[in-house]
Amino acid sequence: MGYSITQTQPSDDQEELISLINRNFDKNDSQWFNWSHRQNPFGENYCWLAREEAAGKLIGSTGLLSRRMNYDGEPFNVGQAEAINIDPEHRSAQAAIKLQRALVSHLPETDFKFVYGMTETAAAVFQRCRYKKIGTFQHWVKPLRSEYKFKEKFSNPILRRGAAACVDLGLRLYSLESRTFLSHRLKTNFDAPFDERFHQLFKEYSHNLVMVERTREFLEWRFCQEPTSRFQIMTLENRDQKLLGYLVYVLGETGRNGDHAAGIQDFFYRDQAALKQMLAAFSQHCRQIGMDTIVMNYFGRKEIGDLLSRFGFFERKSPIQVFVHQNPQFSDFQLDTVLDADHWHLTNAELLS
Repeated sequence: MGYSITQTQPSDDQEELISLINRNFDKNDSQWFNWSHRQNPFGENYCWLAREEAAGKLIGSTGLLSRRMNYDGEPFNVGQAEAINIDPEHRSAQAAIKLQRALVSHLPETDFKFVYGMTETAAAVFQRCRYKKIGTFQHWVKPLRSEYKFKEKFSNPILRRGAAACVDLGLRLYSLESRTFLSHRLKTNFDAPFDERFHQLFKEYSHNLVMVERTREFLEWRFCQEPTSRFQIMTLENRDQKLLGYLVYVLGETGRNGDHAAGIQDFFYRDQAALKQMLAAFSQHCRQIGMDTIVMNYFGRKEIGDLLSRFGFFERKSPIQVFVHQNPQFSDFQLDTVLDADHWHLTNAELLS
């Protein structure tokens, strides 16, 4: 079966694209489409469509999202490859590879230094199109309360609560949370809006990181304007309201065992001391409001994984792999740092779908 690939603007084929997205990702909200495809704070997105050559029916699409990164104080533009979206009956390699090759061939016409992509299912397609794999996301889980784990083992609620209380105490004593106390010179704030302090924090402490700029505009777009989720913010501040770090999170996610989870969606911080204070304060907050677990996805520095382990987080296997393709127009751009996973900082802020 043959496929034709065309480049277009998302708005030109909006109804067809929304139908395709709904068929495969169960998102039929035009507000989500407008937010995702037409309101990017970093500029214009690019879109490619795959159609059956015989019938002309739209069967797949992919996109290239404009992003801005900053390394060693120097800003530069990059592209984020959108998830390849193809109807199930056409999910052979042919259509997906054609779409991705069209995207890659367009790179020299952009000012993107490179394009990066994150995928659970299309690793082979990225590799066929000469992307370089950097690594795999980590999925972290911190148990806070264990009673839900004993529902099938103890029918007697008194026994169940007693067993859970012993396990919960052990988990808390094991975690660095029990030995981390909030300094009287610092405070946590659960009502802070995104403002210029967030971008200032990014500019001051992101010099050795490969990450999307955390401007106020990007954070508001990602976490305040996204129409399908309700995000909350916790900040760590000093007495002068200087921002030392922040967490963006959602509450009420249902874990694989039916537990109530708090999901960390994004975070950034001044130094490890600030991150310790935030993790301790957030863990205590989640216990107080009755969460069973804290979950998060992360790709980047080993030191963060080490600290999460000390706070009682357990790593679970994640299927999300990260790939990079250099723009041949910028062959002099040094990719050594970009290809080192220990320099990256990716969170759910980049995982849009």
